[in-house]
Amino acid sequence: NKKALLIAYKSFKAKEAQQQIYYPYLLKEYRNRWFLISKAKKGTILLTLALDRIVEFQELPNEEFKVYQGVDFDRYFSDTIGVTKSEKDRAQKVILEFDNYHAPYVITKPLHDSQVILTKNEKTTTFRIDVVLNYELEREILGFGECVKVLAPRLLVHKIKKRLASANGQYQGNPNELLSQ
Repeated sequence: NKKALLIAYKSFKAKEAQQQIYYPYLLKEYRNRWFLISKAKKGTILLTLALDRIVEFQELPNEEFKVYQGVDFDRYFSDTIGVTKSEKDRAQKVILEFDNYHAPYVITKPLHDSQVILTKNEKTTTFRIDVVLNYELEREILGFGECVKVLAPRLLVHKIKKRLASANGQYQGNPNELLSQ
């Protein structure tokens, strides 16, 4: 039942909802939020719309549905943590080193289907996942705090270092300032 939709969508950054015609291709859930993978009639790339940001929609029975070519939607997110991905994104080898206190959590609840253990010693376990580098991956890594170290790729190492330095900066200054507020 493929139908074009007229959708009024209000992004977090927008002051008002924008109305456009979209061709919906896939519904995807991530962290209890649903997303519509679609293409705007006037656009050329796939877009990810959060369902809870859709203000209004209606079917357009007289608008021809445009099939999106070149993407297998059954596998589109197979190399992705989350929903942030462009068609050009390709999986990269991400190497993560966890302390052995937390490694069992990663073993029993893998970060991704591609996860494998590379090495294990008395202090750490090193994992590899083959995933697209995106915001959700960074958030997942940052959620482990001091228990994980990114070893590769270099771009991800630098991004995580920068974000941790920024987070650390939030706590610089007089520690008594926080207590007096």
